[in-house]
Amino acid sequence: MWKKTFIIAACLLSCLSVAYVYSKEYFGNILNAQSAPVFQLPKGSKVILGTYNGKEVVWDIGNNTSDYVLMSSKPLSYIQTYDSIIPLMVNTVPTLSERDNYCIQVHRGSDSRIGYCPTQNLENEIEKIQLNSSENKTIVRNPFLPSIFDAKTGGTLGLTLSDRAYKKETDYWLKGRISSHEYTGGAESATYGNVVQNPILDASWGEANFNFFEFDTGTVITSSERIAWMWSVDWKNTTGGRIYKMALRPFSVIDKTKVNFSSNTSYTDGNWHNYVIDTTNLNENNELNPNKLRIQSSLTATLLNIKRNNHSTQKIAKNQSVDLSVNANTGTNTQISVILYNDAGTDIQYYKMLEPTRNGSNDYTLDITGVPVGKYQVAVINEEYDASSNLPVESSPISDLLPLEIVEHHKLAYTKTPQSGASSGKDYEFSKNVNAGQAVGKITVNPLGVTPLTYSVESNGDNSYQNFEIDGLNSNNESSANSLNVKIKSNAPDLVNGGLKAGSYQFCVSSVDANGDPTTATSDSKICTTFTVEKTNLAIAFNDPAMTKKSMNDAGTSWSETATANPSYGTKVTYSKVGGDISMIDIDPDTGAITYNGGNAFGKVKIRATVDDDPASGEDNYNPAYVEKEIVIYREVDGVVTPDPASSDTTIPTFSASDTNIKTGGTIGKIQGTLGTPDTIGGTTTTFSYAIKPGGDGGMFQVNSGTGVIKSNANLGVGTYSFIIIVSDRWSNKEIPVTVNVGMAAAENLKFYQSPTSNTIITTKSAALTDTGVTVFATVKGSTN
Repeated sequence: MWKKTFIIAACLLSCLSVAYVYSKEYFGNILNAQSAPVFQLPKGSKVILGTYNGKEVVWDIGNNTSDYVLMSSKPLSYIQTYDSIIPLMVNTVPTLSERDNYCIQVHRGSDSRIGYCPTQNLENEIEKIQLNSSENKTIVRNPFLPSIFDAKTGGTLGLTLSDRAYKKETDYWLKGRISSHEYTGGAESATYGNVVQNPILDASWGEANFNFFEFDTGTVITSSERIAWMWSVDWKNTTGGRIYKMALRPFSVIDKTKVNFSSNTSYTDGNWHNYVIDTTNLNENNELNPNKLRIQSSLTATLLNIKRNNHSTQKIAKNQSVDLSVNANTGTNTQISVILYNDAGTDIQYYKMLEPTRNGSNDYTLDITGVPVGKYQVAVINEEYDASSNLPVESSPISDLLPLEIVEHHKLAYTKTPQSGASSGKDYEFSKNVNAGQAVGKITVNPLGVTPLTYSVESNGDNSYQNFEIDGLNSNNESSANSLNVKIKSNAPDLVNGGLKAGSYQFCVSSVDANGDPTTATSDSKICTTFTVEKTNLAIAFNDPAMTKKSMNDAGTSWSETATANPSYGTKVTYSKVGGDISMIDIDPDTGAITYNGGNAFGKVKIRATVDDDPASGEDNYNPAYVEKEIVIYREVDGVVTPDPASSDTTIPTFSASDTNIKTGGTIGKIQGTLGTPDTIGGTTTTFSYAIKPGGDGGMFQVNSGTGVIKSNANLGVGTYSFIIIVSDRWSNKEIPVTVNVGMAAAENLKFYQSPTSNTIITTKSAALTDTGVTVFATVKGSTN
């Protein structure tokens, strides 16, 4: 802990000395650092250590419980224990000192053999393995020939059969002497031979049914160990001698705490490598996928910060690069390498060798292209690089870990979202759904990328972008939301009466992530759109939509025809004559005031009220509309009464009491309409109609509505009768007073009539002789006295 405190303090002092201030994110990274787990190679992995006859030696790790127990992956050679210069002892039990200097010959029936020879020549061969200074730092036991007590299960090296025995075919020498008291007949119970480790899978294994004994101690070596004896030389009377050669497999032990790191020898090409240590080839007698050891030294490397675009970060979009701030010292051909752990910081996932180490605090660019999306912990190591050799090199310890998450690049999509209110078939319409504060579209972000994202609304070819803003951003124009609305600014420059004026609008929404990426906009980070605010359809209606009818007399007084528009803001109504007898009137285009031009002209004029944008506004937000109506100026109707020819007066109907005209149904005269206005304006036919106005003596008369014939509706007595006939055409009517005079009839002579009620004058009357009650009636007709 004191070491980390010292490093931070030193960094702060350094920063102050160069007037450089790290961001708060940098200190956040320092606080989030965690120690790398202790590195350990798994059992079964292969490592390279030392050279033999100029060739690098590959070893299997047979045990990693305490230190690393190494066993050469392939035999150094196939070698014999027998050496002809070593003296023989025949059928004699040697002393302890003699055992290391004599070969022991035994006889078995007709056969003779050298059962045991010292292993010194094997050990001498192993001593030819050369180690460099770095390797010597790790050595706990130099390469050696393992003894029975080293190798066996429960032995000093902690190995089991599967840990140490080749899988098949290959036997290798062990150090020691072995005997079998259980051999058939006990014939050789007093002899011993050299020791070999047989492979696990060996069909020729023929001694599985009895145990061996370590000769010097009598320790039982069970058959399950597959440790057996092997003669040095075997002579047979019939076939001659045979010298046995077995594999020479050295063992070694190295201090695991001195191994900082190791990776496959192919991982030093500067590319990302999916970090895997192959353990499948343990004891397979091959050298596949060996690992290069990094050995503890004075080299150092401290990961201070992870930056993108000079911003401290813990998250980055995939296939980008970051700068690793590393404090390190230099050595012989040292390189800074990167190790990526899983999110928990327990397992190494990827490894990459970067670039030569620079002394002190420096930034190293790390391209993460190809590393999958996910959460990682980053560490660095400062290691020697030797392209000519895979032998161990010196390195720093693995640094503390800093978190780094790799995510997909953020991607924007834009959808038009017009609010309700526009006319059918229109997305956006002036004064309907483009008012300040209303949304015009929605931005969706998937994936989100490195949040928060910083947004800006930008030009898409003109300045109309200035009308829009993104809702939901903080004061830094940032958001981590996956959905945001684009709305109309409250102070948008193209607002008219609180809404966007009609026209075309276009804008782009651009975004960068928390690291400032992308530095150049892409189709994912910048989206552009256009849309049109349609003109609003105007409506207009005359305040009095009915036809205006005026007599020529009334038309002499000016009047106004006005209309109202909807909407009315920013609009202007103008008036005009569009049809009919347009010369008959004048109309004021601004007020709708009508002036009759006189000249006894009558007829019909069609006028129009048109609404459109007020020219004074300079806007064009509306589709114009108009409405029309008709004005009729008519000539008033008149009428003339013509008395029946029986009238004694040619202008006023005048009759005597004796005239039949005054009797019920008698004709008084005829009224005829005059002047008026044709039924169809511009036509020639004027249809008059007639009616007696109720009141006065009107009930005693009737008039034919079509012909104008006036008749008596009762027997009229002597006197004067007054009533009114209404004369009408299609456009007007007039009341015509009518007077009918009835005077006394002239006196008559006494005359005979057929009966008192008859008006037929008779001068004779015939009667039969037989008739009775025959009468005649004589009177003076028309007499009132």
